[in-house]
Amino acid sequence: MLSINGPNENRVMTVIVSGELTREDYARLLPELEKILEKFESLRFFIRLRDFEGFEAGAVWEDLKFDVKHSDQYGRSAIVGSNRWEKWATQIANLFFSAEMKFFPEEDREQGWVWVNS
Repeated sequence: MLSINGPNENRVMTVIVSGELTREDYARLLPELEKILEKFESLRFFIRLRDFEGFEAGAVWEDLKFDVKHSDQYGRSAIVGSNRWEKWATQIANLFFSAEMKFFPEEDREQGWVWVNS
């Protein structure tokens, strides 16, 4: 499941990710995010992974298409999670995007919030 909130005064969107992401999650979320991106030159993201189980194949494709289309509008992103593989995935994703991404363990989420808002 995906939920979004924001942006705040620093153009930070909060994204909560839980369970397995499906194509239907993206079909529901992406039109809303598209409208928000039309209003802003760039956005930052605070992404919290809660019991995240990964993506179904169709969801990966939807995510990739959207990210490629809007990659020039992405500012720094703080990814907060509790699994080692989530940290590795953040490091790999950082290789493909010009915006800086940084992983924060759940116990350091406040540091992530401060970092993405600075």
